[in-house]
Amino acid sequence: MTNPALAPFDLSGYQGTRGINFYEATPSLMHIMDRYSSDCSAEHKTAIHNHLSGYGALSGGILNDLIDACHKEGKYGEIVQYDSTGNRVDEIRYSAEQKEARRVNFEHGIVNLQYRPDWKYPFTFAHRMMLACMTNMNGEGGVACPLAMTDGLILILEKVGTEEQKRKYLPILTDPKSKSHFMAGQYVTERVGGSNVASNRTVAVKAANGKWILNGEKWFCSNPGDLWVTTARVENTSTIGLFLVSRIKDDGTLNGCRIVRKKDIIGSRGKVTVETIYEDVEAEELGRPVHGLANLIKYVINTSRIHVSAGAIGHGRRSYLEAYAYSQRRTAYGKKIVELPAVITTLARMQILQTALEFAVFRNYDLNSKGDNSTKLLTPLLKYASTNLATNLTHEGMLILGGNGILGDFSILPRLHNDAIINETWEGTHPLLCEHAIKAYARSKVKDSFDTLIQENLNQAKHLRSLACAADVAAMLLKRLQSYASASDFWIDSNRMQFCDTLYGLFSLSELMRDAGLGAGRIDSVAIVDGYASLLAGSSITPADDGLFSSIEKMKAIL
Repeated sequence: MTNPALAPFDLSGYQGTRGINFYEATPSLMHIMDRYSSDCSAEHKTAIHNHLSGYGALSGGILNDLIDACHKEGKYGEIVQYDSTGNRVDEIRYSAEQKEARRVNFEHGIVNLQYRPDWKYPFTFAHRMMLACMTNMNGEGGVACPLAMTDGLILILEKVGTEEQKRKYLPILTDPKSKSHFMAGQYVTERVGGSNVASNRTVAVKAANGKWILNGEKWFCSNPGDLWVTTARVENTSTIGLFLVSRIKDDGTLNGCRIVRKKDIIGSRGKVTVETIYEDVEAEELGRPVHGLANLIKYVINTSRIHVSAGAIGHGRRSYLEAYAYSQRRTAYGKKIVELPAVITTLARMQILQTALEFAVFRNYDLNSKGDNSTKLLTPLLKYASTNLATNLTHEGMLILGGNGILGDFSILPRLHNDAIINETWEGTHPLLCEHAIKAYARSKVKDSFDTLIQENLNQAKHLRSLACAADVAAMLLKRLQSYASASDFWIDSNRMQFCDTLYGLFSLSELMRDAGLGAGRIDSVAIVDGYASLLAGSSITPADDGLFSSIEKMKAIL
């Protein structure tokens, strides 16, 4: 007798989103890219689309499979401290799948496209960050964090590196023929503190040959590899300098960085993070030491925070895609679960919140590329808001899958969720980032720039009567923000995340309204804006409302 419980069922052969093109499966991202490439020539726009579409296919295909394969027990990177004859080597050895995933990404030019002879156009900021978003649709994957740190090291070398440093190190990071695929690291945090870099106890002493000798320890060393940036206190001063370290010294011998152990982190496990001891590490100054902290924040940390928001977009969007795909396949109580009102409402909410985030983050990327003052507020604000949302969306996605949602061998969602939590902590926790955002908002030039931006966005949609509800919610948020001006310092400090939630809600809503205005009130844009305004209004939603969430058909239309 055939066992009836083992017969094929609704999930037989189910593979989720495996094999789809992540770019072409996400109309919001294609729309955003079209918006931020409008100044490019027709040939350049076509080249961007083809490059992104090609990467979308890689990300949903071979990269999805490689990254899944290297996130298994026995496949994670391991520390090798000594060779077979007892000599120190202090290196990380990755699985073949991890190395191949890095190679495929590197050769597609996601960090070095402008250095490739076959690319004839500028590598725009929007193009670069769209690639980073899709990288993160496979989670951190052992690639996304190294990508961010390599990008930051390239930038600081280009901006403050000496001509000799550029000649010596940029080819390692950017040359299409380089075999160093995203092997740049960041060693800043010490046991005495992470965000408070000024508390570093590692000491740097100037050597007779112009190099610096570093002695101390580093508590979180991300992506140990060929090169890394690090910080140290200049001997007998309070100055924190920024330095560049090579694993192998100019004479071919191993530098004095001793790997102590691998960190046991709940997520972001594809790339190794370690603890190290510096024993006479030979280093080069990056810029003038007196400018060390300023350069660290301006080039390294700012780049990382920008990449963190791309990571959040990738995590949230993949979570939505997985949840939606599952809902179309899974049946319960005689129907597909995508037909159940509770599931439809959750999916609609996920889609709206994710889309709002995408528009907000890419506007900041555009403003950043133009040097707009408002980015001093928006970059820390969006690092907080994006990562907070991504963790929520990965969690929501897992719940739609029910029991299957917590199985690491069923879908990527558990790994995405853990990676999203790591993303919340990396480059500053929520209270710290909110403090940075509020301090930036208190500066007149930044506030004026932000206020002007909001007003321009709202004016763009003023002619659309269909956005009257959204305009009312924006006015409510503006009034709430203005009320904070009379609040005490204690209240602001105690409620910094509420303050930033208001800033983010206003900015992201205004961005969606601006897009609807520019699109002359397209039905899909208006529906997203209407739904987002309802979510921001929160407890004021009542059964009598006739907005997006009042109708299954309206919600289905945006899924």
